[in-house]
Parts: sequence; C-alpha cells; structure tokens
Amino acid sequence: MKTLILLEYYANLIILLVFYMHMFQLNSYIHKNHFHWMKLNITKILIKSLLILIPGILLYLNNKVFTILAILVLFISIIYNIPKKKSKISLKITSRVCRMFFTELLIITILTIISYKCNFLLLMTLILNICTPILCIICNFINYPFEILIKKVYINQAKKILKSMPDLTVIGITGSYGKTSVKNYLVKTLSAKYEVLTTPKNYNTPMGVVKTIRESLKPTHKYFICEMGAYKLGEIKEICDIVNPKIGIITAIGPQHLQSFKSIDNIIKTKFELFDAVNKNNGVTFLNYSNDYIKANKVDGKIFKYGIEDKNLDFYSYNLKSSKEGLSFSFFDKTSNEEIEFNTKLIGKHNALNLTAAIAVASYLGVPCKSMVSRIRSLKNVEHRLELISRGNITIIDDSYNSNPVSSKSALDTLSEFDDIKIAVTPGLIELGSDEKKYNFELGTYMTNTCDYIFIVNSKSSKYILDGIYSTNYKKDKVFTVNSPQEAVEKISKLFLNKKVTILLENDLPDNYNV
Repeated sequence: MKTLILLEYYANLIILLVFYMHMFQLNSYIHKNHFHWMKLNITKILIKSLLILIPGILLYLNNKVFTILAILVLFISIIYNIPKKKSKISLKITSRVCRMFFTELLIITILTIISYKCNFLLLMTLILNICTPILCIICNFINYPFEILIKKVYINQAKKILKSMPDLTVIGITGSYGKTSVKNYLVKTLSAKYEVLTTPKNYNTPMGVVKTIRESLKPTHKYFICEMGAYKLGEIKEICDIVNPKIGIITAIGPQHLQSFKSIDNIIKTKFELFDAVNKNNGVTFLNYSNDYIKANKVDGKIFKYGIEDKNLDFYSYNLKSSKEGLSFSFFDKTSNEEIEFNTKLIGKHNALNLTAAIAVASYLGVPCKSMVSRIRSLKNVEHRLELISRGNITIIDDSYNSNPVSSKSALDTLSEFDDIKIAVTPGLIELGSDEKKYNFELGTYMTNTCDYIFIVNSKSSKYILDGIYSTNYKKDKVFTVNSPQEAVEKISKLFLNKKVTILLENDLPDNYNV
C-alpha cells in the first residue's frame, strides 16, 4: 500500500508541476505577478493542499482503514487536479520551460534520494506536493543567471542580423489597445508594394521579437513591423534598443494593466518610449490625436498626427458610416493632398481609426492609396476582436480578447448597430488595480443602454458589474449569471429558439484568472 501511495503522490506532483508552470508562464515569469495570482486564487490552492495533507494525516494514524481512505483521497486529489477543459492559451514548451522543468526534476530527484536514505520519503513527497505553487519560482531564481546569459546571446544574434540588413526599416507599434489590429492592417496595405515581416500573434515581448528576427527575417524583407507590448516602465525601451525603429505608431493610451503600471502617467511614459527611440534614430512617429492622453502629451520631434473628423491633422478620416455590414469612410492625406474613399467589411467605428493609422503609414512609405482600396475591402476582423461568427439564427460578435474600459464601450456601440435581439456576455474587466470596481460599475451601467439581455460570467468583477446594472432601472429578469461564455451561448440558444439574436462576447478571462 505504501508503494501505491507514493506513486499517487508522484503522479499528483507531476500534474501540479505542469499546472503551476503554466500559470507562471501566463504570469510572464514575473514573481510578483505569480504571487498576486496565488493571492487571488488562495482558496483553490488551499483545497489542493488539503487534498494532499489529509492523506498524510490519515497515514500517520497507522490504521488499515485510514490507509485505504488516504489512497482514496489521493485519487480524488489527482482527479481534481487534472485539467477539466482545454486551455485558451496552452502551456508553450519553450526552451526556458524545459530548463525550468529540468531544474525542478533535479531538485525532486536529489530530495528523493536523500529522503529515501534517511527514511522519510513519504513525508518529502507530501511536502513537495504542497510546495509546487512556488517551486517554479525557486527554479526560475536558480536559473536566472543562465537565463540572462542566454537572453544576451539571442539578443546579440538578433542585433547582428538587423545590422547585416542596412536597407531594412523597422516600424514599431505600441499602445494600450489597437496595436494588433493596426499591425495586421498595415501588413495588408504595405505588402501591396513591399516585402514585409511582422511579429506573429502575441510575440510582442523582447524575446518574442528576438525569436521572430532570428527565425523569420530574410534579406528580401524591406520592412519589419514590430508590435511592442509592456506591463511596466522600460519594457518598450528594451525592445527599441534591440530593433532601433525608424518609424513609430502609438495607437492609443488608456487605463489598461493598471495593476502593474500603477498609474496612467506610467502608461504614457512607457508608450512614449517608442517615440523617444524613433526620435533618437531621426525617424518619424505617427500619433493618434483622437486619443486625449496622446494629444495632451506634447513632444518635441518629428511626428505625424492622425485621427477622425479633424481637418487640422496630417492624416484624417471623415464621413464615417458604420453598420453591421461594415464601414465606409473618406481618407485625406494632407501631405500629398490626396483624398480617397474606403469600404471594408470590418465592423466597429474604432476600426476606422485603426485603418487610418495603417493607411497613413503605408501612404507615407510610398504605397498609392488606390492600390489599398481592394485590400482594405477584403480585410477581416482580427481573431477575437469584433470577429463576426454566424450560427444559424445567432450572430456572435467575438470581442473576447483582452478588453479594456474604452474598447468595451466601443464594442457595445457596435452591438447597438444590429437590429436583432441584443445580448452581452461578459466576465468584466481585469488588471485595473484599485480602479477595477469603478470601471466594472461603469461597464454595467453602459450595457443597460444597449442590451436587451445581459449575461454575467461569474468572476471577481461580477458584483461590481451587477451593482452598475442595478443602479439603473434595468429589469432584473433580463440579467442572468452563468459560469462560462459557452454556458451563456447554450442558454441563449434555448431561450431564443428561431429568433434572430446578436451576442457580444465581451472579454474572456485568461486561464490564470479562471482556474
């Protein structure tokens, strides 16, 4: 029986090691973020620990019946810890993760040998199981000097590649939101004339950018579009020091990731690290002057201003018409005195602003506006960013990626353009620090202006959203609480059988916020 219990403890240990490594990766390998995540999920971590500790206590009582109970409880623990659903972002088995797993296994092997010789192997496996939430942090700390060395080697390789391509122009894109959309639209417009490389998906960290350069950059590329993400001061500068951008785009600034940035001033400083780098390289930065934070932050350097419905800007769009069928707008380039009309299947008024940025940069770089017309017309919404999905009588507006106070209201404005029964499904907004209550309350009140029904996905923000909804005269029988967006869609399908419904999926919590 002792052997069976040991096997169960080791099986449980492996499952937990993989789980907590996944959470650590989603927390960007930052110790502070991981400890904050642990604090938010302390109840579930304690349940996992109790399911490990109870069998140890039962075994200590040295009774056959209690030993059988210990085996059963450990089996329950294993079943409880096995993931019950597919992850939104699965664990990426990177070289760094492999090195951390190796260090974990080395520690476990050494402790197993010592505890076996000293005759307390069972106690050691129990302790190891309980310590799994912080074992990844310990291993990351042990590996830190080696990780720094590897990071420097890879960065130097990327710099060497860039240095060997003097004709390559790097375009940096950053912002609190809109950067991925602008990046994708710019690739489409710029590739009408040039060979273009861009950072894929969420490769907007220093090492994600380095990986793209090392694995994908070719001598034939004329432009490298580099999306730059950040959670704290200095992170945009770090990327800029690697790629030396000559052109910059700052898409928007708003209250996002306040939990890590602490203040909107820090967000502004971080995003404008791109401007500082471009200015240092005698380049030009395109600034969204429809954004109040950007407009108010006066800078000294070469800039182009773009926006909506403002004839004082260098590039602007006007005559904006938006519907569930798409967008149409007129674009004016003051630098060349060129005017042209664009139509697109993209929905959401804010996409006109994102397109204005992409068209402006492409036009500045010599792509004729006429050659962009067909490309803009054929654009599709970026996945999970106002992506339209048709399911019979149900239309889904999937805006589930990383929502914020500004984009959530824009998404609701887009929902209002549909004629069907309008329903919003949301768990609320996260990573807003001390302002989380305020912004979720505001989201709740704003939804009541548009939605015929509201489905709230259970989360730590649910109470604040409901407080916002019920602060208005919105009817309580039109508000539902569910455990997941999937459950909401299933329930809506049954409630509104054969009726035309448009569902807005507004934000979906990442795995480390929904465990």
